[in-house]
Amino acid sequence: MPRTALGKMKSTSRSRATDRRAVVQSVSRAYEVLRVLREATTPMSALSIAEAAALDRTVVHRLLRTLLSSNLVLEEATGFRLGPGTVLLANRYFENLLVRRLAIPYLLEVQTKVIGDRSWSLSLSIPVEDLLAIVERIWASNTPINLVLDRGDMYPIDTTTVGTCILAYFDEAHTRRLLGDNRYKIIAPNLEAVRKADGVWAARSNSGAEVVGAAIRTRSGQPIAGIGVMGHDLGDDLGINSNLANRLREAANAIGKSLP
Repeated sequence: MPRTALGKMKSTSRSRATDRRAVVQSVSRAYEVLRVLREATTPMSALSIAEAAALDRTVVHRLLRTLLSSNLVLEEATGFRLGPGTVLLANRYFENLLVRRLAIPYLLEVQTKVIGDRSWSLSLSIPVEDLLAIVERIWASNTPINLVLDRGDMYPIDTTTVGTCILAYFDEAHTRRLLGDNRYKIIAPNLEAVRKADGVWAARSNSGAEVVGAAIRTRSGQPIAGIGVMGHDLGDDLGINSNLANRLREAANAIGKSLP
């Protein structure tokens, strides 16, 4: 083997070993427990958590006791679920989220001047790993309650209109790592269409809801968030060249230019 190749292999091995030493295993395992509970819709037993997290049951028991002491986890008769301590962490993050602070005036303007009294909901979302998380929502008083309450706050990013807008501006290699080849191949044609439409996309979901979204990009072009309007009756506004799409594109671009 050439000496240079051997040197690279040794360097890579040292780098991986350093990365492993830099990770605190107990913290990593605790996060995995919290991640499992985040995805659960009902309380879970310690055994179920251990199986889902691929961790030893004894280790999970110790982690749960530690998390319970910090209110990050609650124990009920039927199992464990996320505790109120996670709300405090999330709220602090929201308060410090610059894009949210900058976006709210533009969201209110879209709500007032574009949506008005139509029964649509307006949202601001951010990418988190391979999920899209809603961090702000605005809706009219006559918006159907199911459009507000029956919608979650997290979705696989590639299954959403706004998520598609954001993914279109990620580096292709990053998007492939994030989604895997199969999910990437399915969404790739839409990503190209979003770029041609200067950051907007419109689609009808499997549930029948109609959505128009736009990516928020920094001055360097990095996508960090997205805004979207959802309703069951967007009509002529369900399109990438509609008045709604143009207004969302303008708002997204204005928010992006306000970012450092």
